[in-house]
Amino acid sequence: MDTKLRPVELHQLHQCGNVRNYHKGDLVFAEGEPADNVYFIEQGQCSVFLHEFTNRVEIGQLGCGEFFGEMAVINQGKRTASVVAISDATLTVINRDAFLTLLNADGHLSDTIKRIIARRTEELVLKENLLTTVGIKGNNLQISIKGDPSLRETAFMRERYESLVDKVLPELVAKLKILLLERCISEVFLQFNSGEIRLTSILDPFNYEIHPANKLIDDAYLDRHFPVLAYAEKARLIRRLYDTLAAEFSNVALPKNYKDVFQHHYQSWQPLAQEEIAKVIDKLPVLRSIPDFYLRNMGISMTRDAIRMQFNCDGTHIIGTQDYSRFLTDNIGLQGAA
Repeated sequence: MDTKLRPVELHQLHQCGNVRNYHKGDLVFAEGEPADNVYFIEQGQCSVFLHEFTNRVEIGQLGCGEFFGEMAVINQGKRTASVVAISDATLTVINRDAFLTLLNADGHLSDTIKRIIARRTEELVLKENLLTTVGIKGNNLQISIKGDPSLRETAFMRERYESLVDKVLPELVAKLKILLLERCISEVFLQFNSGEIRLTSILDPFNYEIHPANKLIDDAYLDRHFPVLAYAEKARLIRRLYDTLAAEFSNVALPKNYKDVFQHHYQSWQPLAQEEIAKVIDKLPVLRSIPDFYLRNMGISMTRDAIRMQFNCDGTHIIGTQDYSRFLTDNIGLQGAA
């Protein structure tokens, strides 16, 4: 979807606001200021940036046909970033009341602006939601969350113990693949230290079950708890659930931009490829036996392109499955991970 307004649409905005000229280096507004106006760029470029301690961090550049400042106006908040002209620029400035009137009007221009805002809101939600972020197909999707520094400092002094999971891991690997690829399970979270495995079933997707690792290697136990369900059928049920949620939006008091965000997510959702699941699960024994570094827990779901891993050196890593092998090679020294 195009995220820029055309010249004819920019010209239409003149009747709603005022045209202002900015020189290169002029500050348009600063972080923390009241949000009174929305700015549409007719000519030139602007930089959006934050101040982190003494550093100025640019978070984006905008050019002709793009606009900014609308989210704080809609939410009646303060500016969450600063904007400066990085070239001579011509902006159409529309105050809060005029902009809200424009959004509520009928017509192509209003619809176009609302579609762009909905797309931006979706992108912001995705950026702020770590697991969804790595669910987007793309390159170099890796997020690390640092934990307690004192744990990292003592990681190599702590003795490693064989857990209940380690004792059954070769058999467990095969069963985990069966659960995700051939049974009703849609998500697995494996905890090596406690020996617990948290499982989410497509038949009860809003809850999870906890099972001991040594039970899951028993075929009769699997048959009692986890009925056979083809991977394609699980994906179909997830799509049906998303369709049902989308159909109910007309009865739910949510802002339209939120509805648009989730409807786009529902429509574009794809299950994680089965071969990616098998590749991740097959590497578990190796990840537990690496000298110095070893896996403490791991989560994987068919609903998103993401793997959550935590190692003994503390901190959590969320990795896109397409980057899984490269992550192992680059960060753990595991050669031939592909």
